[in-house]
Amino acid sequence: MPRYLDGTRAQVEAMRASWEADGGSLEKLTLDAFEALDNHPDLTIQRVAEFVPKDSQLDCSVAGGYRDTPPTLVVTESMSRRRQQFTLLHELGHHVQQTNLELGRRVVGHTDPTGFEDACCDAFAASILLPDDMVDDASRPFGGPTAQTAVELFELSNASRAAISVRLTERLKGSGVVTVVSEAGVVTFAAARGSMYPPARGSNQSENPLIRAALDDTDSTRVWSRDDARIWYLTGHSSNQLYGQAAWAGDRLFVVMVEESAPWRSFSPPRDFTATRTRSKCADCDTCGTNFEVRIYCFTCSRPKCPASHCACTKPAEMTCDTCYLVKHVSQFFGDSTTCVECS
Repeated sequence: MPRYLDGTRAQVEAMRASWEADGGSLEKLTLDAFEALDNHPDLTIQRVAEFVPKDSQLDCSVAGGYRDTPPTLVVTESMSRRRQQFTLLHELGHHVQQTNLELGRRVVGHTDPTGFEDACCDAFAASILLPDDMVDDASRPFGGPTAQTAVELFELSNASRAAISVRLTERLKGSGVVTVVSEAGVVTFAAARGSMYPPARGSNQSENPLIRAALDDTDSTRVWSRDDARIWYLTGHSSNQLYGQAAWAGDRLFVVMVEESAPWRSFSPPRDFTATRTRSKCADCDTCGTNFEVRIYCFTCSRPKCPASHCACTKPAEMTCDTCYLVKHVSQFFGDSTTCVECS
């Protein structure tokens, strides 16, 4: 997951200037990045159904990739149209940085070259989809980035939730995180600023009191605010207690969490030394039978993924009845029973 690193803003401004200097139009990218780039003489867009080809995988924060020979922007079609636009612009960011000598020098000279390049790609894409004046106008009524700001930007623009998360992270006054969470409490995207680390994509954050409150409430129009929010990391440790706010945008939950200076509170000092640890959870894989410690969850089925990446999506469709020994579809068995309906 991306973090807003030092030097990101200056690099993004240079990326935007480089694109325009080469004859590109930022305005056309904002309106429709696919239309603007489909006929570009130096770039090819490759749409893939699900998995990014290995020769273009860059461990990006998005479901896409960049291939430098020939210059190709790879986008996964299984995502929403909003997310595809963000991914395409993110991969364009890789192209711009890797084909401009000065931009490339800044990446190589950074203390975290890979993280810096990826963070700049996210910020570049978000800056195009959400111009400064739009973000400022949405943030002003609340005194800064809030969950309400995120929802308003989602309703006013064609930007993805990921793009909105990145843009709001840039405007946090201190260390904080903007996260997108599914209806099962699983993180689908997160961006962080300052000393805080974002929760891992695919991690289940439903034990976070703020997220739990939103998941349990039937009123999807509410905005939830709590002072005991916390992020759970794959190590089993948590962040310190955070000031958090959450609100639904469609079937995804925007969650804004900060260590201090929460825009929605008049006083919100940092609370150090409040981190804790949770007991590990284990599960059995239905596909390979492995007993494993739960760390990552599947976006589609919301079930734990084993070390071999098996989840409910890969569960066998057939079973052998232990009474008649015939192979039948799993729908012919009740619950966890190994005896088919006809033999029961």
